[in-house]
Amino acid sequence: MSDDREKLKALLLSEEMAQIQALQKLLNDKQQFSQKISEVLDPATDLTIAENPAFQKKFSKIDSLSYVRAIKANKQTFIDALLPIIGPMIRKSVSSAIRRFVSDVNRAVEMGISAKALKWRWIAFRTGVPFAEIVFNNTIKYQVQQVFLIDNHSGLLIEHAGHEESLLQDKDAMSAMLTAIQDFVKDSVSSDGEGLSAAELGDNLVWLVHGNQANMAVVIKGAPTQRLHDSIDAATENIHIEFHQELEDQNLWNNSPELKIELEKLLLTKTQSDNQDKKNSINFWPWLLVLFGLLGWWGWSSYQQHQLHQQISMNLNQTPGFVLSDLQYQEGQFIATGLQDPLTDFSNLDERVLVQSTPFISLDENITVRRIETILNDSNLSVAVENQTVTLTGSTNKNAELLQKIAFLSMLPGINQVTDLSTIKNNETWQTYIQNNPPPDSIQVNEIDQTIYLTGATTQQRLDEFIQGLQHFGATDSTAVESYSFNALQQFINTNPAILANPNVLSSQLSQHLDKIYQAYFRLSSINNDVKIKLSAQSDCQGPTIQSNKFNRSRLALVENYLINKGINEQFIMTELIKCTTSTDEIDPSKIGVWFEVLS
Repeated sequence: MSDDREKLKALLLSEEMAQIQALQKLLNDKQQFSQKISEVLDPATDLTIAENPAFQKKFSKIDSLSYVRAIKANKQTFIDALLPIIGPMIRKSVSSAIRRFVSDVNRAVEMGISAKALKWRWIAFRTGVPFAEIVFNNTIKYQVQQVFLIDNHSGLLIEHAGHEESLLQDKDAMSAMLTAIQDFVKDSVSSDGEGLSAAELGDNLVWLVHGNQANMAVVIKGAPTQRLHDSIDAATENIHIEFHQELEDQNLWNNSPELKIELEKLLLTKTQSDNQDKKNSINFWPWLLVLFGLLGWWGWSSYQQHQLHQQISMNLNQTPGFVLSDLQYQEGQFIATGLQDPLTDFSNLDERVLVQSTPFISLDENITVRRIETILNDSNLSVAVENQTVTLTGSTNKNAELLQKIAFLSMLPGINQVTDLSTIKNNETWQTYIQNNPPPDSIQVNEIDQTIYLTGATTQQRLDEFIQGLQHFGATDSTAVESYSFNALQQFINTNPAILANPNVLSSQLSQHLDKIYQAYFRLSSINNDVKIKLSAQSDCQGPTIQSNKFNRSRLALVENYLINKGINEQFIMTELIKCTTSTDEIDPSKIGVWFEVLS
């Protein structure tokens, strides 16, 4: 019975059982099962997305962490994939920025100096509105007449907006024409494949802005600005974000009120704010007068500044004792640099001049006269300098101090000769002069037959200075004056010892010799107050040494006391006793005495 049932099942359900076995085999074979599912997965997904919006949101949900992990794991791959896209985007952005910069520069140059620009600057100053905004409102006039949104792939019109008076009868033909031209430029003309970006149709300008899914074509009449282009770029990006569903679904093309409203927002009209009749010409004369007035004021100020600079430079160059090297005008004052003598007089210099100088000794004759007048400090004397020769004139009381100053003048730089033509005041006699200026050393002054005779001894320098002061009182005779020098007196003292055999008594001849030593020392002390004299006693050491040394002490004390009594201060006398250590049998008188030595 069972067999009959199986046979009957096989006869009736053989095809169904074969199909069930085939399905079972397909389910058990994963590769074949996956292949069958892949054949229906793509259309099933499209159908589900279209009919089930909830599934669409789940399907379009993006896992950002998975993208991050993928990018970190394959950085170079993503860089290589994005480089062909980012490169043209950067080039396009840079090109757009450069074009915008050039346009701004051209507009700034055109609006630099003109009557209209001056007028607009005055309006901007009076109203507080930026000058750039005034220029924009008065120079830009355009109208966006048509806006086309065209699909990238098919070239069909997605949506259109335009003014009523400029609507096209066949918008699809316009869309197809623009797509054809764009494809032609992209394939045949453009090397980088970016396609057409602008075109001229008669008096109208067509801008094409490229997007991912759709291109926007804008028909403009007039002179649009870069600002409008930026607005259209931003609108294109916004439409791709907000209306991506309308761009993909052909059923919504030309049937989306929201998209059409968005396009109508781009139908901008910009007119000039100045409604004045253009036939009325602008009166340029007031502006020209203002311009010429400003130019005249600037020119006159520059001329005055130049003249003042020249005048100050000339005054500084003519100022005795100052050598100008540079003159600059900084922050409202003139800065003069150069060399300045300490006696330079800037009392007449402009108060706006600041002198920055390096000190030096000027040989200018005016400065030299000023320097000599400062040294002499005598208002009765007149000083003149010519060819490095000083000439003194006038009448004054000539004392020793003044004569020393006059003698010092020849040592000044730039002075080779001093000529003293000054005279003694009429109420002064040579006797009065001598009372105020005592003769040097032992000089005696007498007048015989209106001639002044000098006697005595002194140095040649002191004699010349004294005679120079007396020559204004008449003829002077100094032939009887004995002149001496420090070196000659020193040599005389050092080479003339006092030879004396008797240690207790000075002979008259020896006293005269010591008087000469004293006289020579007195003259030396008149030249140098600090000069000292050294006494050294010695003998021939004949006989007992004790007796020889005793006699030496006596001789030394005898000569020392004599010189002290003559007037030499004992503080300026130094003594030395040369003792005998051994005795001799020979008598040598030339070795017995006191020797002198000048210490200065």
